[in-house]
Amino acid sequence: MPPISNLNTADKNLVTRRSAILGLGGLGVFGVLGARLYQLQVLQAENYRTLSDNNRFNFNMLLPERGIIRDRFGMPLAYNRQNFRLVMIPERASDVNKTLDRVSAISPLSDLQRRRIDKDIRQNPNFVPILIKDNVDWETFTALNMRLHALPGIVAEAGQGRAYPENGVFSHVLGYIGRAGDKDIASDNDPLLKQPTFRIGKTGIEAATEKRLRGASGKLKVEVNARGRIVREWPDPETRATPGQDVWLTLDAELQEFAAKQFATEDEGDDSGGVCVVDVITGELRTLLSMPTFDSNLFVSGLTQSDMDRMNSDPKRPQFNKAIAGGYPPASTFKMVVMLAALESGLIDPAGEVFCSGKVKLGNRDFHCWKRRGHGRMDMRDALKQSCDTYFYEVAEVIGNDAIAGVARRLGLGQSYDISLRGAITGIVPTDGWKRERLGTGWRTGDTYNVSIGQGFVLATPLQLAVMTARIANTLDAIVPNLVINQTLPKFEPLDFDPAHLAFVRDAMWSVTSEPGGTAYRPQPFGSEFAVSGIEMAGKTGTGQVRGISKAERLQGIRQNSKLPWKLRDHSIFVGFAPYDRPRFAIGTIVEHGGSGAVRAANISRAILGEALRRDGLGAPGNSESKALD
Repeated sequence: MPPISNLNTADKNLVTRRSAILGLGGLGVFGVLGARLYQLQVLQAENYRTLSDNNRFNFNMLLPERGIIRDRFGMPLAYNRQNFRLVMIPERASDVNKTLDRVSAISPLSDLQRRRIDKDIRQNPNFVPILIKDNVDWETFTALNMRLHALPGIVAEAGQGRAYPENGVFSHVLGYIGRAGDKDIASDNDPLLKQPTFRIGKTGIEAATEKRLRGASGKLKVEVNARGRIVREWPDPETRATPGQDVWLTLDAELQEFAAKQFATEDEGDDSGGVCVVDVITGELRTLLSMPTFDSNLFVSGLTQSDMDRMNSDPKRPQFNKAIAGGYPPASTFKMVVMLAALESGLIDPAGEVFCSGKVKLGNRDFHCWKRRGHGRMDMRDALKQSCDTYFYEVAEVIGNDAIAGVARRLGLGQSYDISLRGAITGIVPTDGWKRERLGTGWRTGDTYNVSIGQGFVLATPLQLAVMTARIANTLDAIVPNLVINQTLPKFEPLDFDPAHLAFVRDAMWSVTSEPGGTAYRPQPFGSEFAVSGIEMAGKTGTGQVRGISKAERLQGIRQNSKLPWKLRDHSIFVGFAPYDRPRFAIGTIVEHGGSGAVRAANISRAILGEALRRDGLGAPGNSESKALD
């Protein structure tokens, strides 16, 4: 190409245009690149900074602190304490099985634990910590810490574990916590449940108020290297976990513990049974106790097979909540139901007398009174005072079972209550329809006789008996029991009985405990440990028969409970309320195979009611050194 100076004008113009086009094209390319760089580095800088941080930072889930369960005065019943545990990060373990073998040599792992660990490893990413062992004692914890160099992937850490009073008197109420199962995870999408070290309520109040106690998870920003190892933590107050809420119960912890002590015996361990104390005005449960009990901490730390075998083989069934799930014949405590039904029917004159010879003949069968030679002439008040069976046989035949069943339900029997605990039964208030459906036969007069004294098909729990007694004591409201403070409660329905009839029943109950001749009469109503001057109580005893008595045995003399095997002894039952003139507390007590209701259950109830009154400011401790349960 010739020098540009030698080009003619046309050629010069052509070169200039090409140079301009190339220059503009270059500027365009650089402009596009510049605009893109501006977009990436300025306009979208925050977005790409975040993406970059994701390659550099991870977010670990922070577990919330579980809420505390407290009694009505704030005493902790289920709380959190330091818990030493071992976890494994599988990706850091060169050989998982070999590492677990080394751990087991220091702190043995059962086959069940090994299977659970294997399952957790399979179901979770390799970087997720897997719980190896919980509630490790300090000696083992330190021994493992000293050998961590030989245990790749193992981390010994101090976290939080759940703890309960070791005396176990709240175990049936509180329940316990445990790992979330597959059903739990399927029904709750909270990612906390998928964390191997997280625990949820499995039974009792722990389960019923789980969402309140659980809290919410948080996030911890951690800096990681190219291999994903954590090199630094970046705590942020705005992303920390939210602790669970505390749950307050209506129970009085000290009264509950006092009640448990009353079930102690000198030679056979704790008696078996249940007791409920309910506030007659508010329906709040001050005591809800099933005996014997168990230690909820065993389920947290890991129940051994020997522990399970021991509880399952115990004839007194320590795991069974007898207070709300134990169905027992209410025996003579049911006679207030029959009495009130008779008064409400208008068919019975309470002053009218029935002669008790010791038995009533119905067809070819004899229905016996508990007093072999009979009570003689009995009016309604004396019949309750001395618990004459014959009187109630005859009254029940006149008014009929339907009238009795109707009053029983209005007094709270034959139904369960939502007190935030699973497993409560409705009990049985039998009718003709009930019997035809269950047994395929119609109702007979003999069935009415049995029901009239709280035997036969009728069943009730200690909680139901306490509610029945509380409604009689309240006279106006059909109180409903409650266990959790601040829980939304239904408005009480009116009891809707004639006040004069309720007053008559209450007076007859007073005669049982406060007049000579009453089956539960004592000069000191609340036992010798309590001087509750001027305060009286009302109540009713019951002796629940659990075996048939043959004609031959009646002729020879009925065997005493103390001479029978424990399983064949009668149930001891008592219901009552106090103070008599201004009722505050009602109680329902059943002692399984405890014999006469006038002795064991009555003495237990007296002591507990006396303590409840004292704690409520209505009584003072006495000076006597004798025991309430002599």
